[in-house]
Order: sequence, then C-alpha cells, then structure tokens
Amino acid sequence: MKLSSLNLRLLSGFTLGPLFGLSIIYGGFVFQAVVAIAFGLSVKEWINMARKGKRVIRDSIMGIVYFLIAYAAFFKLRLDLEEGMYLTVVLFLVVIIGDISAYFSGKFFKGPKLLPSVSPNKTWAGLFGGMVGSLIFILIANMYKPFFPFEVAVIVGLTFIIVGQMGDLMMSMYKRRVGVKDTGTLIPGHGGILDRIDSLLLAAPFFLIMITEFGV
Repeated sequence: MKLSSLNLRLLSGFTLGPLFGLSIIYGGFVFQAVVAIAFGLSVKEWINMARKGKRVIRDSIMGIVYFLIAYAAFFKLRLDLEEGMYLTVVLFLVVIIGDISAYFSGKFFKGPKLLPSVSPNKTWAGLFGGMVGSLIFILIANMYKPFFPFEVAVIVGLTFIIVGQMGDLMMSMYKRRVGVKDTGTLIPGHGGILDRIDSLLLAAPFFLIMITEFGV
C-alpha cells in the first residue's frame, strides 16, 4: 500500500526524532558519531546543490564554513557545558515548537506573506505565532532549570523564531537560485537533511553565544 505524503512525513519524523534525541541523551561517542554523519550528509547535499549553480567553488566553501560553525556549536553546547544535555534538548525543542507554532498560526490566521518571492507559504501571522510558542517554551524550560535571567529568557524566546526563520529563508533563497525544490531525497516526505535542520543550523550558534555570554 502506498503511503500518503503526510504519512511519510510522520513516519520520518517519528523515526529520526528519537534517533537524534537518544544521541543527545547518551552524549559522548554516540552524539559525536550522529553529528559527524549529519555534517557529512549536509556537506554532500550542499555540494550537490552548488554544482547546479554558477559559482561552485565559492558556494561550496561558504557552505562548508557555515556548517562547521553550526555543528561546532552543537558539539560545544552538548559536550563542553555543565548542563549540556538539557541545553541541547532545549535547543532542539524550541526550534521544533517554534516551527509548529508558526505553521499552525500561519494556516489559521493567514494574512500577508512574510517574503513571498523566497518562501510563499510563510506569513507574518506565522512569524508572530512562532514567537509566542518559542517564548512560552523557553520560559517554562528556564523555570524548570534556570539557564538565563528572566529578562534574557524573554529576549531569547522572542528572538529564536526570527533566527530560525532566517536560517530557513537563507536555505530557501539558495535553493531557488540553483533551481532545486529540496536539498536532497534522504528523508521520505521531508527532502534532504538540510530541509529539516535549516532553522537549527543558525539557531545553534545563536543559542550558544547567548548561553556563553548571558547564561546563569
């Protein structure tokens, strides 16, 4: 029986989500191995896209540098900080909750498009809904185990979705430039790995900087 697109997306999410979640919990070699594999797949997908453009070498180098910064932030956040496991889980969940809040807010309220020439499905209502979802989650997580002063938690909660959307839009702009719909075909119903973690790639360095500079 052929699975629908929605069922494929759900199956992929419920399969890959626990895999990344367990790697965060176990840490050490397991986390390093999963992140190394994800980095390799990200580079592969990016170079495949860069080959469809006009500036292959320049684009390839810029992408690899971007991924090195993002994945180095994952490593440092999980392996070098005292509450690394908790903070990394918070990072992943706030991005997911922000995306889900943005999606349903945009669907329900509709309204003006955020940047229709780049991502026609994103709306201002979705952005504000994502800000609310991210803020609520960050405040709850910070109450359970404090990692920011309250005022910093509010700022980070409101800013998270903006940073994540910037990462998403950057990837969308590049895909449009080289003429591809998805970054790859690795994940059924989702496209490539970069299609799923584009928000996370920019959010990780942002969160690490905020924790390092303003964390309690």
